[in-house]
Amino acid sequence: MRKTVWAMLPLLLSLLGGCTQLPAVSRDTPVLAEQADVQRRTAIRMELASAYYAQAQFGLALQEVDRALVLSPERADAHGLRGLVLTQMGQDVGAEQSLRQAMRLDPADPDLQNNMGWFLCRDGKAAAALPYFDRALSNKSYASPAKALFNAGQCSLRGGDAGRAESYLLRAVDADPDQMLAHASLAQIFYKRADYQRALTHVLPTLSSDQTAADDLLMAIRIERKLGDRAAEESLIARLRRLYPKAPQTAAIIYGETDER
Repeated sequence: MRKTVWAMLPLLLSLLGGCTQLPAVSRDTPVLAEQADVQRRTAIRMELASAYYAQAQFGLALQEVDRALVLSPERADAHGLRGLVLTQMGQDVGAEQSLRQAMRLDPADPDLQNNMGWFLCRDGKAAAALPYFDRALSNKSYASPAKALFNAGQCSLRGGDAGRAESYLLRAVDADPDQMLAHASLAQIFYKRADYQRALTHVLPTLSSDQTAADDLLMAIRIERKLGDRAAEESLIARLRRLYPKAPQTAAIIYGETDER
């Protein structure tokens, strides 16, 4: 028996030695797991807030984004979304505070710059707003420059600078040819300038589906009338009446009020 024990001793020692080589459990593991859980729960709250915002359920969106901020108070996109929600709710003071806090946390984010620009523009501060759009556009990694370009164009129009608006909007449709709102704005700019052929070039893309807005159809009718294309004008009038029989734009056609409103 003693011989057997001594024979097994080298094996036992080798097993014990092997045990000492096992990786130790990091003291940080529980902390990392907790951080991952917080990030997961924050992401869920942000997804809910974004969905409610898209559905114009702003009260619910605010509840969710505030819950996200309790979990992750330094999250810039949460402060940014909160600013947008409060803007829609008419709480401009709180909205501006949230938007500026978002930019303090992530000053390089072009979406946050764009949102700040639009907030100022809708408040009648076009001159103060445009630099924010320009800073967003200076970021070469910006995934949706057409959005900021369109907003800058609209802001320039609000500020009474049609020339600058034209420049931004042309860049918007160059960046995204399917930016229909930019095409529609350019059609209006060129129509007011009596450049009817260029106005037609930009209104035509907006007529590509049955979802065309009544305003775009009315603009197209005005342009074709100025160009003297009676057949095209009548075709557009019939389409307007079919799609929007009770719209004020249709009434304007019926009563012959197709010039500048």
